[in-house]
Amino acid sequence: MPGLDDWTLTPHRIIEKYFEECGASGEWKENTKEFFTNELTHESVLNKIPWVNETPLHHLRPNQLVRFRGMIQDMFDNEFYLDIYEVRDVKTGASRLRPGRYKDIAECGVGEEIITDSPQCQPGDRLNYYCIPLPGENEWVKEIYREKNPIVDEGSTSASNARLKRSIGEEDQAASSGASVDDVENMEDTSSEAAENKRIRVSQSENGADGEASTSTILTASNSINLNFPIPGMKGTPCMLKIYGDQTFSLNDVVEVIGILSIDPALVPTPCLEEDSPGMGNMDIDEEAVHSLPPSLVPRIHALTVRSLPHTNPLLPFEIDTESTSIIGDIREAREVLRQILEEAFLGDSLAAELVICHLLSSVYIRQDVIALGKYSINLSGISKALQDQGYTSKLNQLISTLVTRSHLLTMTLSNMNTTTFIPKKDYKANRLESGLLQLSKHTHFLVDETALTAGQLDAKGVQNLTALGNVINWQKLDYDFQFHQIEQPTNIPVLLLSEGKSMISCDARISLSPTHMDVATAFNKVESKLTPEVLMRIRGYLTAVRLFEYDLSEDMQKMVQDDFVETRKNDSSISAEDLHNLLTLARLVSISCGQHNLTLDVWKSTKILENERKMRINSP
Repeated sequence: MPGLDDWTLTPHRIIEKYFEECGASGEWKENTKEFFTNELTHESVLNKIPWVNETPLHHLRPNQLVRFRGMIQDMFDNEFYLDIYEVRDVKTGASRLRPGRYKDIAECGVGEEIITDSPQCQPGDRLNYYCIPLPGENEWVKEIYREKNPIVDEGSTSASNARLKRSIGEEDQAASSGASVDDVENMEDTSSEAAENKRIRVSQSENGADGEASTSTILTASNSINLNFPIPGMKGTPCMLKIYGDQTFSLNDVVEVIGILSIDPALVPTPCLEEDSPGMGNMDIDEEAVHSLPPSLVPRIHALTVRSLPHTNPLLPFEIDTESTSIIGDIREAREVLRQILEEAFLGDSLAAELVICHLLSSVYIRQDVIALGKYSINLSGISKALQDQGYTSKLNQLISTLVTRSHLLTMTLSNMNTTTFIPKKDYKANRLESGLLQLSKHTHFLVDETALTAGQLDAKGVQNLTALGNVINWQKLDYDFQFHQIEQPTNIPVLLLSEGKSMISCDARISLSPTHMDVATAFNKVESKLTPEVLMRIRGYLTAVRLFEYDLSEDMQKMVQDDFVETRKNDSSISAEDLHNLLTLARLVSISCGQHNLTLDVWKSTKILENERKMRINSP
């Protein structure tokens, strides 16, 4: 394959060349995949590819290479398309085959027409996912990605792109599919009327017809299109992800996609009434509307490479070498700096600081029956009225969002509990999964401010929401509502619950805050002064990297722990198996927080001291 200047803007030229070399045999697909897979491992190439998350769509060219990071919010039915189609020269009658993969619009050159009923057309199918920006992604993460994003000059886009922007404006007024945008590799100077006769949609909906958007399905109360974000007020650009091959993903997976951008206005269905399509019912109309949202709002990305992300920290490489974490430096020093900052944030309470470090590093690493091992939810009680009046919970949330990659604060008011949708629900009419507040990706830190709850009555929805939140905290699972049945979906969401007294929801551990002073403003001013750019970088890297450390409990330590537990039970019969489980979880978190991959006797002893102090504080008057 000869080198091409800035091929990231014209990936279809690569595909066309391989197709011409290999013909209709399957080799062109393998060669294309191999080329892109190899090229997209080079940092110099990746640095040229803009992020859809950080780049306005009108700054991007149709069919150029883009990157996207997001969460799989819904999985649509497989989409059928023309993998190979035939075009014919109108004057000479000569025909040729063209590839339809990685396209939504089948195109041909000047003076050619598409033979839609050709026996040489080969159908194919591709996976179709609805992806949204990462819910709860914090501003510092977006800012770093923005700084790394290649500069895209809006003025450098072609006249074709200008026509695209005009057509995008028309989409918002119920768009006509007659508008067209030339493919980048076919930039001939032709009129839009001529182009209309050269283009058909490659993908075919199951019902074979387009329908008008149902306001009850895709519009919110404010008449804006519902992009199905779980967090109210969330912003960003979602996308339709189209995957070729056997690679599959699950709901809520965090993925990074590199693919070909498709933002052709012709993807918007032509508005029509049900009586104009007698074979199409209301359900089909709603489904077509949801699955054919304007590409100016929901671009399509035809994936060349997709990978699940173990983390989304832009400060760290994709694969973290636990033996070499240069950005963190000495792990114990990084831990101590974090402990001092949290101790200041907890108004001098060193115990709360120690245990919240463990909470921030907690993650479900295995599931046994109904038990999710590795979770460590905390109820931080003792948030008095005096602290609330100083805005303590808001300042604490701001601090945590500055340290972790993704987080969200739920202010638990009666209104929020009774009106917010927590549980995702299947809408069979539109054939999509309506999102809920608890549809979050793994390692999204969830803070619940129970101090905002006032006297009043929870209605049926409020009780259902409270139960769902309790299931996430205690079992790390959420039952999605599929109307006729429920589907259990595993979660991995660390929850920190702030309350004045003991919370109404049980957690893995309850800490009663014991402040040495009550001056919230002074405490967080000191915290801010300590959070220099260098310290922030170390802590952010520490909290991401250490959470991914491997951990092993040797047979010798297992026997030691077992013997110690038996001896403890002799002196205190109230100690239960659940206490041992919580102690082992805490010991694991203390170990990895210190950069250790194995439990040692010293860590076990210090863990027992922490747990005993926590229990004594709760049980004291």
